[in-house]
Amino acid sequence: MTAVAAYAILIRTVGDPGAHMYKDERDIFYYDAVPHVWHKKYKGLAPFSHYELARALQHLFANGQAEVTRQSTRQATYITEIDLYSDRCEMLIGYADPNAADPTFNDRPAKKRRVVPKIGDEGLEHSAHIIWYYEDQTRNKPCAFYLEGATGLSSTAIVRFVNKLLREFCRLYPAHFTVVDPTGAHANGAPKRIGLRPRLELRGHPSAEFIRDLQKGEIAELELITESNAANVWDTNGYAVEDHRGVVIKPSTVKHVPAAKKFIDGVLNAAVKKNYEKSRVVFKTEGNVRKNIMFYSQNYQLVNDLKYVKKSRIKELGGNLPNAFEAMYGPIMAEVRKIATGGKKPLSKKKLAV
Repeated sequence: MTAVAAYAILIRTVGDPGAHMYKDERDIFYYDAVPHVWHKKYKGLAPFSHYELARALQHLFANGQAEVTRQSTRQATYITEIDLYSDRCEMLIGYADPNAADPTFNDRPAKKRRVVPKIGDEGLEHSAHIIWYYEDQTRNKPCAFYLEGATGLSSTAIVRFVNKLLREFCRLYPAHFTVVDPTGAHANGAPKRIGLRPRLELRGHPSAEFIRDLQKGEIAELELITESNAANVWDTNGYAVEDHRGVVIKPSTVKHVPAAKKFIDGVLNAAVKKNYEKSRVVFKTEGNVRKNIMFYSQNYQLVNDLKYVKKSRIKELGGNLPNAFEAMYGPIMAEVRKIATGGKKPLSKKKLAV
């Protein structure tokens, strides 16, 4: 059997969020996509629409520029396929790791094992299907984002990849993501425009397991974090900039303290939620497992990567599915579409050109 054929039937590796799934199943994780813009001088400017960000990615893909390779490891992340609609963006993101070990197969009943050596610069490949469901082309508020669990393609990796592509787009097309200067300044008789750098953030929906563990867990500490002054110059020379501020709260040693969830709810009043956008909780579950989780103070949405994020498992997709696909796999994408709309609202069928 060739190495390529072996990869096609290789069971998901240890550490993959879907490691305990059968080969005809996939896990789909729920996030909110939140757009932002950055400018070194102005803060609080309105972000661009999700559609505009997705359109930039599609443009890079159409021009063969939708790939990021880490020079030190040669690990590559890339858009394998992307389709843009008026209400959503569908993508297949690939990840290839040439440093991954040669796949090993073991037939326990026959007491046989074999290693399939990789050839040349081959890298073990994985891919993740995505639906970025913004519903309306003008929407720039948080929207649903559904991500298939896959090795090397966690939400953190996806955000890092998308934001690198957006930075590259801004470098190649500096006149695209611009707005009228907030000061009302003019240049050559016309309103001056300033360039902004767009970026995307993913916030995980909290799973029922997370809330349940907090409701029964024992609090160790709660750290409240604000990033409102991020990037502000700290020293007189401008060598240092602020990253975040925080305060650590611990349970009283003289009073009986309630379970973690009730403790947190008591701390996170309206004023605290306004002043500290993120919280980090350290607690022990009912089973005495220590957890360290970062979440958004307002709604318990998760900053963490996959950990405690709500998911749905889609089953009986047919056949022994591979780790990666050359194009979007219809049965997987059809199930993710059902998740996105609850199986009720019709989706646009017309693809949009770049």
